[in-house]
Amino acid sequence: MSKLYWECYSGISGDMVVGALLDLGASEQELRRQLATLPLEGYTIAIEKGWKQGMAATFFHVDTEASPTFFFHEEHRMHASAHTHTQGRTLSQIHRILERSQLSRHAKQMAKEIFSVLAQAEGTIHGQPADQVILQEVGAVDSIVDIAAAAVCVEELRVDEILVSPLYEGSGFTHCSHGQTPVPAPATVQILKAAGLPFQITKTQGELVTPTGAAIAAALAQPASRPFVVRKVGVGAGRKEFSHPNVLRAMLVETGERFAEDEVCVLRSAIDDSTPEILGHCQGILLEAGALDVQFSPIYMKKNRPAYELTVLCHIKDEPAMTERIFRETTAIGLRKSMEWRNVMNREIVWVSVRGIPIACKACTYGTLRKYYVEYESAAQAAGKTGLPLEEIYREAYGEINKMQDN
Repeated sequence: MSKLYWECYSGISGDMVVGALLDLGASEQELRRQLATLPLEGYTIAIEKGWKQGMAATFFHVDTEASPTFFFHEEHRMHASAHTHTQGRTLSQIHRILERSQLSRHAKQMAKEIFSVLAQAEGTIHGQPADQVILQEVGAVDSIVDIAAAAVCVEELRVDEILVSPLYEGSGFTHCSHGQTPVPAPATVQILKAAGLPFQITKTQGELVTPTGAAIAAALAQPASRPFVVRKVGVGAGRKEFSHPNVLRAMLVETGERFAEDEVCVLRSAIDDSTPEILGHCQGILLEAGALDVQFSPIYMKKNRPAYELTVLCHIKDEPAMTERIFRETTAIGLRKSMEWRNVMNREIVWVSVRGIPIACKACTYGTLRKYYVEYESAAQAAGKTGLPLEEIYREAYGEINKMQDN
């Protein structure tokens, strides 16, 4: 499994992400091909190798002005239907732009997730539903192209997971459509708060983490927490000049998946005044929202009250969302939270055929150990189609697995 790591010690922005991913090996030709299908006009993109305070880096820039950018020698015009640079857009309008393009399905989904993060943040700030808020800067042409480009490049690298360092942010003020605004920008703060991404304020005057950069990290990455080995490095340059190199480094890394470990969040709450129906409903909601596991254990609380202890296992970045759902869906008013390391077997789906019907099986490996489990849903569907008992489907499926191992 390959992983992507973003080192954000000079912040993160959309153009820096794209530049770093291109420098890391994402195809410029494929990026231009897919961006050319966006139903937008009035912009150019420029990609160039250069230097940032002695560091070789790749520059990516979307220019919506007629004049050339300050560090590029040539521009490439993209053609399509119109929206002006200054026009704000709603989330649904941006989704329609993405749907009308020929971006790959996965790239479209990633871009939508990033814009959803931005809309949620802006909606919270302005007291509006996410689907009604008008996205100004992040709804403009250059931001749409930046985010679409980042999604295309991520898919091009075919990574299984994205990790991110703490996000270093500047201080002071920056300019936005409403005038001067403090750094970090309100949208950036809201995004980092909602995602639970660690960040650090520095003495550097100016904005290092843009809302677009924060949204890309929040939507696609999780905090890095384990040592890794670097296999390849790409560097993307930002336009601003600071006393330090304004670059984002992207690295393809390995974290020793032969003996896979990861850090997860464990949430626990003792509940003695919710009905079984409510608890069962909550379990379904938590699993649908991405919980790794949800368990109920019978316990006795004070005054000998029969109760259940709810235990939820989730990724660290999902903890705020899980906490909110538990408080909303149950009578719990407090949670115990802990971070724990777990060893997990690597898993992949393999298929066997039973009576001509494909059956999904989970292949689990840990070092040299390998074992298989027939997936219940797949076996149950085969039982329904054949009329055979579920036990017989399992027996024949494991027989096919044994034959596969012998070969």
